[in-house]
Amino acid sequence: MATLLTADLIRAGRALLGWTQAELARKSGVTQKALSDFELKKKPLTAKASDRLRKVLEEHNIQFIAVNTESSEIVGSGVRWRPERNGMDIKIL
Repeated sequence: MATLLTADLIRAGRALLGWTQAELARKSGVTQKALSDFELKKKPLTAKASDRLRKVLEEHNIQFIAVNTESSEIVGSGVRWRPERNGMDIKIL
């Protein structure tokens, strides 16, 4: 089951990197129109596009923080820079 990114998570990841929609679109192979429509909540993002965006953001040290949920969508979550040292991950108690 693929985890679908939300518009807020994509915007937050772009903000950490200081990227425009055009930059993320170019690097991910997702059209800027599709990315813009998704971020504005005009149209849903496909699982394939979500995977492409996630891959590019994670390759640039963005980490998505999720909560435990039964859904495939990340809910109540956030983004951060990926920790450089092992053992620096957030642990849910």
